[in-house]
Parts: sequence; structure tokens; C-alpha cells
Amino acid sequence: MQPFTPALDALLDQLETLVRRLRSSGAGEGTAPVDALLLQKRSCELSELIDALIAGIRSVGVECRRYRGRFLHLPAGCFCTDPDGVILEANRAACALLGLSPDSLQGTPLSTYLHPGCIPAFQSAVAALSRGGEVPAQEFLLGRTGGAVPVTLAASISRDPGDGATEYLWVIVTAPGQERVETTLRESEERYRELTENISDAFLALDRDARIVSWNRSAARLSGRSEEEALGKSLYDLFPELRNEAVTGFFRTVMETGRAGVSEYPLPLRGCDYIFEVRAIPTRGGVSVYLRDISDRRRVEEALRRSEEEYRAVVESQTELIYRRLPDGTITFANDAYCRSVGIPCEHLLGRRYAPTVPADDLVRVQRNHASLTSEHPAVTVEHRVVMPDGRVRWQQWIDTAFFDEQGSVVEYQSVGRDITDARMAGEALLLANRKLNLLSDVTRHDILNLLNVLSGYLDLSREQTDDPELQKYFRKEEEAILGIRRYMAFTGDYQDIGAASPVWQDISRIVSEAMAGLEMGEVTVEVRADAIEVYVDPLIARVFANLIDNSLRHGGGVTRIRIYLAESEGGVRIVYEDDGIGIPEAEKERIFKRGFGRQTGFGLFLAREILAITDLSIRETGEPGEGARFEIDVPPGFYRFTGRGRAP
Repeated sequence: MQPFTPALDALLDQLETLVRRLRSSGAGEGTAPVDALLLQKRSCELSELIDALIAGIRSVGVECRRYRGRFLHLPAGCFCTDPDGVILEANRAACALLGLSPDSLQGTPLSTYLHPGCIPAFQSAVAALSRGGEVPAQEFLLGRTGGAVPVTLAASISRDPGDGATEYLWVIVTAPGQERVETTLRESEERYRELTENISDAFLALDRDARIVSWNRSAARLSGRSEEEALGKSLYDLFPELRNEAVTGFFRTVMETGRAGVSEYPLPLRGCDYIFEVRAIPTRGGVSVYLRDISDRRRVEEALRRSEEEYRAVVESQTELIYRRLPDGTITFANDAYCRSVGIPCEHLLGRRYAPTVPADDLVRVQRNHASLTSEHPAVTVEHRVVMPDGRVRWQQWIDTAFFDEQGSVVEYQSVGRDITDARMAGEALLLANRKLNLLSDVTRHDILNLLNVLSGYLDLSREQTDDPELQKYFRKEEEAILGIRRYMAFTGDYQDIGAASPVWQDISRIVSEAMAGLEMGEVTVEVRADAIEVYVDPLIARVFANLIDNSLRHGGGVTRIRIYLAESEGGVRIVYEDDGIGIPEAEKERIFKRGFGRQTGFGLFLAREILAITDLSIRETGEPGEGARFEIDVPPGFYRFTGRGRAP
């Protein structure tokens, strides 16, 4: 419907101007009377015709304005387009529906204001109209500021006298209460778009022909295409790699069954291979698709799987017995070596409660060790007997480690053990051999000392038989030799006891008390701060502390206080012995541990170092001369244990 009223107004102006000229020319001078009368008559007739024409045109103008007013004020939205769909005019309802002014609409394609998914159907309707066909009313989504509105669109054709199409009239029909529906729909769409735009997954909505009708920012970043480039296009045109039976069948199944589905597919993008988790949810118009890049997760899982396989291969190839259990005894892991040792297949052992048979006296010690485990001291080494499935009793050594939660409660134990029966038998055989050698040494030493007594007696008799100075000189040297032999016999008596008995766990406080028992302490005070700890040492350990205390008393130069306490060391603990005496000169710090050094027998600290070395303990002097002696005994891991829940030093 062209707005032609201004053209009629211009024509009327021209006609009125012509009438005025005709009337003025009819009264001109110099004209013959007869011709003047004829000309005046014709001018009057022409003026009357023109007046009639003007009246008719004015009538047409009134009707035109009336019909134009009806068009502009129709409650339904109306568009007038040319055959190509370009808007020539839009009424107020249409402008209000789109939220745009008439000037901004004029000259733009009507398809611009349709949802991208509706454009193919609109183009089909225009093509049908151009062929002269009738197009039934159809439902479309009409775009507008703030969202899209569902409408029914009907079309008609204006034709020229030659039956050619000149204009298309489009009428928009909305449902009753549309404003309220539109508001609700707009709010819903805003929430929907806000949700889809802010999720990290790539989101795209497809119609039933796999054309994209919605596309969030993540999808745009993933594909490198904007929403405008993607909307209305087929998913398989944008991603040809997905055009395979697995993907198309997956989407088809989701739409046909109406049930959501989840699957994984590889997709090469920008020269890299990705793996996506695809979640598809059926909708009324097609399917909503969420794509999540799980490439990194799959790589991590694959690396973890390989690591677990390598770890299991290492664990399964070990000869050590390895298993893990919950506090209630439920086995959570066991390697083949452990399963073979207990005579139960691994698949039958996992998930069930199991505990090996341990003799009652050993079981009490094992339970006490487990009770001593804390988050600060989570591991303990224990040796005990185990009754095997065939009834044999074997010795095993276990390193038990407890794992704690944030509240300090045990959540799981891990035990790594090995059979030490042969080693213990060899050790017992060695001890038996040592006892026999010690017995032989005792008998031999006793006989030698008896002979020395006889020799000493005859030497005294010989000395009394002569006053010859030269002979007396020889007698004195012989007596010194006898004293030297006695001293070495005393040393062999002490040394033969080292290693004669197996090392045992001993409490430091009790050891110091035993060491002080045979000494005259006088006014010297001894402070021991080494509670709740035991060390695995030779039973002669008390002689080490007895020698240290005796040296402080004899050679410390007025010692009044002795301190024995624990300190940290690299990888273990350190037992520190200090006094407040004169200390040890720098040049003698290492010499004092040499055999023969000292004012007495010279074997005290030499024997102390040997006793400690039986279980890999070491001793050194680190004090400052003039500020007292300081001996440090380093205890390596595995040779100490905490018997209470106190903290480590």
C-alpha cells in the first residue's frame, strides 16, 4: 500500500492553478466579440469539468486517508512489502511489536526481524506468493528488542491491471494475553541465554534437521565462528568430522526416544585432537547439546592408568609381603606374594576381614606397637611369629604404617613384611657359636689368669732370694708384663660379651638408671629427658652410659650436673649427653675413642663405640673445651620407636 495522498494534493494544486488561468484568459482584450464569446463559453465548460475533477479527487483523497488511517490503526501488526520482501510501510501495531520506528523499518527486509530458524520457511512463503500460489497462515518467531515473539503470519497480494504482483501485505496475529506471555517468555529467554552464555561447556541447540538455532560464547570460541555465522547452518557443515553414523545415530536416538544421552567423540580442531563429552537433551524443536572438552582429563586418566600399571607391576614383582587394610581389618589391597603366603587367592581376600594367626604373647606386643602410632610417628617396625596355613610357625618382620585423616583418626594401615625365619635361625646359630667361643674364652682366660697367679707368686719368691740390682730390674719388668697381660685379659672379658646376646628394645631412662647404680654420684645431679622412646641396641648399652658418667665424675673437673635428652637429627633422633665440666680438648675429641687411650685401662670409650656400632648407632664428642663435654649418639631410622603419644623432639 503506497502512501500516495501527497501526490493527489500536488495534482489538486496544479488543477486549481489551471482554472484560475482559464478564467483570467476568458476576459482578455483585443479579441473579436464572437470569438470572445465562444472562448468564454468553452473556458466555462472546461472550468466546470476541472472543478468536477477536483471534487472527485478530493473525494478520493478523503477515502484514501480513511483507508490509510484504518491501516495505520489496525490492532493487528501489518507490513506492506515489495515482491522481494523489502518493507514499504508498517503500521503502528507492527512498529510497537518490534519496538522500532516506521522510518527504521522502511526499506529493510522483513526477514531481518525473523528468528534465524524461521527464515527458510519465510523464504519458501515468498517464493510461493511470487508464483501466484496461496500461502496459509504460518507460525513464526518474530525477533524484537529483548527477545523473540511467537506469532501467526498471514499474507495477501496486491496486483496491477496486468495481474502482476506489486505488493505483499503481511498481517501478524498474536494470541490473547500476548503481552503477558511475551513478558514471561522474554524473561525466560533472558534467563536461558544468561545460563547458556555463562556455562563453560559449549552449548548449541539444534532443530530436527541438525540446523543450529542457538550458540553460546563457548561454542563460538571452540569453533572460531560467531553466532551470526553459525545460526541456521547445519552442524555437519560446520563440523564435517561429525558427519558419521555414530554421531548422527546418537542424536537420532535421543530425539526418537525422548531420553537424554551422554557419549564421547573425538574431534580435531585447529590442528589438535580433542575428546569431547557430548550430552544431548531432547527438546520440542530438536535437541540441546552440551560439549565438554575432556581431553586433558583423558590424558591424565591415561597417565594415571599407566602409572598404576607400572606401580602394580613393581608391587606384584616384589618378594616382600604387601597389603593394606582398614581399621576393622578389611583388606583393601594385597600383592601376590602376600596372598600366596596366607594361602588365599587375591580375588577372595580383597574386601573381607582377615588377620594372620599370631601367638598370644607376640600379639600383645604387636597391638601395643599399633597403639603407639600417631600422625607425627606413623610407622613402626616389629618382628613376631606367625602361624602359617600349614601349621608351621615362621618369624616375620613388618613395617606397619598408619594413614590418618584431618581429625587424626586412622583411616587405613599399610604393612610391608618379609620372612626372617632363616635369618633368625642363622642368628641363633651364630649366638650359639658365640656362646661356645665365649665359654672356651672364659675357660682359657681363667686358666691363663691362674697361671699368671702362679707366675706372679714365683716372681715374688725369686725377688726375695736376691738383692742383685740387675736382677731386681728384670723382676720389675716381668711384673709389668704380668700386669699388662692381666689388663688384656680383663679387656677380652669385656669385649667377648659384645654381640653375645641379640639386640633388644630398651628404654633410655631405664638404661641410665642401671648405669648409675654402681657409681658414687655424690652431689652430681642427672637430668634425663628421654621418656616414651626405646632404642634397639646391644644389652651392654648400660656400660656405655656408665663409662660416660664415670668419665665425667673422674675427669670432668668438678662436674655438678649431667643432662641426657633427645634432639632431632637428619633422618633419625639423637641422644645427647652433656656435663658442665672442663670439657675435652679439641685435639683429643677423636683420640678418646681409640683403643688404649686414657688414664685407666684405656678401653672405655673404645668399647662404648663398639657396643653402639652393633646396631648402627654412632657416637662423637662435639662439646666446646672449657664449657663441658657433649657426646652425641645418633640413632638411625628403624632403631628407635616411640612407646607413647608424645611428640618427637
